[in-house]
Amino acid sequence: MESLIDKSDHYHYINHKRRYARTIQVLLDQQPSGRLLEIGTSKLIPRALKTLAPEVEVSVTHFDLDSPEEGTLEIDGDSFPAYCVDLEKKPLPAPDDYFDYVLCCEVLEHMEIDPMFMLSEINRVMKPGGTLILTTPNVVSSRGLTKMLAGIEPYFYMQYNINGDYNRHNYEYSVHTLVRVLQAAGFDGSLWTEDTFEDSMPSVVDRLTKAGFNISHVGDNIMSISKKQGPVFDRYPACLYV
Repeated sequence: MESLIDKSDHYHYINHKRRYARTIQVLLDQQPSGRLLEIGTSKLIPRALKTLAPEVEVSVTHFDLDSPEEGTLEIDGDSFPAYCVDLEKKPLPAPDDYFDYVLCCEVLEHMEIDPMFMLSEINRVMKPGGTLILTTPNVVSSRGLTKMLAGIEPYFYMQYNINGDYNRHNYEYSVHTLVRVLQAAGFDGSLWTEDTFEDSMPSVVDRLTKAGFNISHVGDNIMSISKKQGPVFDRYPACLYV
């Protein structure tokens, strides 16, 4: 990943380089082929897959809502099919049962009003048995637990931005909620946690375990390799909607 990221890009080089490398490793372990859609591209995944999995046909979505809903995105001289829609309000302009793989990494937590709309669209455009690789921060990581026992909010990135943008997290998940959401969206909900942002803070977890609490899934990133089982099961799961 270091060769793909400008060192002046602090966000990716310092904060997310390890996560991107791990995400690509998880994807390549699936020996992907066919068509892949990356939701909310930062342009790093297509650049990496061009070298590491050139046989995969990569399409992307991006956030420049002034662009056509369906077009191309230029990345390092290559053109990738690109969709530009509000993923909480508008359907993807892609056919049903079209993609073999979908990457939705560090996007779900940014949804403001209707995350199941996006997940429903992912289900629609994915082939039966297709693979969704989804990652999102874990609100009850070892760091989150440490913060709570210190009387501090456990959130990963809930701060408001002084420049007025909307990149803050609107909902941070635990594995228990994310399993239910993925299953509601028609996926099997297989997931685990790892520390891909920062190193773990095990001392509080050890203390809670010794006190008799059943503590598990404390990595700072929830990672899912989830297969499409069928259509959306529950459009408005009670764990997210009222």
